[in-house]
Formats: sequence, C-alpha cells, structure tokens
Amino acid sequence: MQWFNENDDISMEYLHNALEKDQQTGFEQISEHCLFSSSVIDVFTQLNQCRDIIKTLDLQDPIVIEKYMKRFSVTILQVLLDYANAIRRTFEHADGQDRICSILMNNIQQLILNLVQLYESMGGAQLEDETKTMLNDLQKQLSDVLDELNATFVKSIEPTIRQYIEEVYKQLQQIKGGNTSEQQKGAQPMLITKPLLDYLDQ
Repeated sequence: MQWFNENDDISMEYLHNALEKDQQTGFEQISEHCLFSSSVIDVFTQLNQCRDIIKTLDLQDPIVIEKYMKRFSVTILQVLLDYANAIRRTFEHADGQDRICSILMNNIQQLILNLVQLYESMGGAQLEDETKTMLNDLQKQLSDVLDELNATFVKSIEPTIRQYIEEVYKQLQQIKGGNTSEQQKGAQPMLITKPLLDYLDQ
C-alpha cells in the first residue's frame, strides 16, 4: 500500500502541472473536433498508467485484487474531485469569456466519459460493491458540477441573447412596416438574424 500513498502524491502533482499548463495556454482546445483542453488527457494518462501498473502485478487472489481496486478508486476520487473543484474556481473567474467557459464545461463532460471508460477497464460490473458505489457516486458528483457550470453559463449569456433578440425584433418590425419588395422582405430577416445565430453557433 506504500506505492498507492506515493502514487497519490505523484497523481496530484501531475494534476496541478496539467492545470497550470492549461492556464498558461488559455485552456486551448486540443483540436478542431475535440472541444476540451489537454489537462483532461494528461490527468487520465496518469490514472491509466496506474491502472496498467496494477494489472501487470498479475494478481491471482480475488480478495487482494478487490483491495487494490478499492484503494485505486480512492486515488481516482481525490484526483478527479480536485480537478473538478479547480475547474469550478477557474470558471468563476472566466465570467464573460464564453470560449473558455465552454471549454471548461467540455472538460468536465470529457472527465465523466473518461471515468466511465476507466471504470469499465477496471472491471466494471465485476468490481466489489463498495468500489462500484464509490465510482458511481463520483460520476454523480461530477455530473452535478457540470449542471452547476451549465446553469451559471446560461445565466451569464442570457442578457446578451436577450439583447440580440430585441434588436432582431426591432429590425423585423421596421421591415414589416417599410416599403420593401417581397424579395427584399424574404432576404432581410436572414441578414438581421445572422448575428444572433452566429453567437449561438459559437
């Protein structure tokens, strides 16, 4: 069990380094199609390496395997909750930075997806009940963090959306009462709503 204690420290250091790197790069998404930043990958690279080390031990005793998986779950819990709390704190200071807020929410979503994959690779439904409960509870806690961030984000962009909608309404009323041709009336709404649609798409 000494290895697990040392591994906890290493995993937490790995986590803090990954977050620091993310902050330095402004939480850039890792590619055009992957809308989360590199810290999620870094954190799970470390956790997956830990799982691989445990599996290379080629343990035969089911009781020992259960004990190791349960202890490893404690590491996962500590690392991922610390990560989620760090993202929550960063989110609070990213007010008005829609791109960063979106990436932070995507980070938590990806964290949940990677946790599910890690859970399955550890044995999934075959895991001991207490270990399963711990990891399922963790997934719920991460989902709650995501819900919290989503609600905060929606609230923060609501005034901007409302402003766009009011402007669209005013301009559509002008078209309705103006002396424009039917062809112009058909084309103008698309131009008027474009800023709103571009914002929502972003």
